Amino acid sequence: MGWAKTISAISFFLLLMATLAWSSASEQSEKYLDPAQFNEAVVGPGESVSVNLSSTSIVGQREYLVMRIVEDGSPAPDVRLIIDSKDCEWNEPGFLHVDRQIDADSPNFRTVRVFVPESSGTYTLYNDAEEGDLWLVDDIKSQTKLLEDSPVSILVMVAGCCIGGPFGIVGLVLALIGWRRKKPTVQVNIQTPMMTTDDIYKSLHREQFLENEEELVPGPFTDVEEEPDLEDFPELEDQKEGGSWENWDNG
Repeated sequence: MGWAKTISAISFFLLLMATLAWSSASEQSEKYLDPAQFNEAVVGPGESVSVNLSSTSIVGQREYLVMRIVEDGSPAPDVRLIIDSKDCEWNEPGFLHVDRQIDADSPNFRTVRVFVPESSGTYTLYNDAEEGDLWLVDDIKSQTKLLEDSPVSILVMVAGCCIGGPFGIVGLVLALIGWRRKKPTVQVNIQTPMMTTDDIYKSLHREQFLENEEELVPGPFTDVEEEPDLEDFPELEDQKEGGSWENWDNG
């Protein structure tokens, strides 16, 4: 149980540090996660805008998100990204592209299109919808800026989550193993009473006792002394009334 307590304490400390680091980093990340404050371009309905985009990043293929404010009755998006009269490849938003709302008073932004440019260059973003502005967001750039502004908080948060979580699982497993080992075992002692010689004799002659319910001669190992019936032997009764053997001897 000693190792389990030590590992669990380390896991708790790392997760606590990760929580504090996340709280510190989240305050600085608001301006980078808000599309209205940090974006590549904003295009109104029926308008277009030119923007320089890159196709690669330090983590691989670069993605650009087209976001808009979600309202009741919002029309379907109608947006194009073109370079040299060629449409840029795009994908539908996945489960990782969640809505963004910095606080209760800020608008709720939703990803409506994910563009994946094949080459770097100057692109033209068209908003063919009749209403609603669109924001073009580069998440890789936002994350890079966040890491540059608070590197210590981000590293502590990542290390605490990646190390503290597995340590907590290992500590829990060790605690369960130690608890099972220390669980007391129940011992059942069946005590058999010792048989006396008389009990052995009776058990061996049980059938004989059942056949002869009235036995005149007592068993050789019985403790009860049986006396003869004086009514069947009148001379013994007279002898007993006469007194002891000394009176009988004196006549």
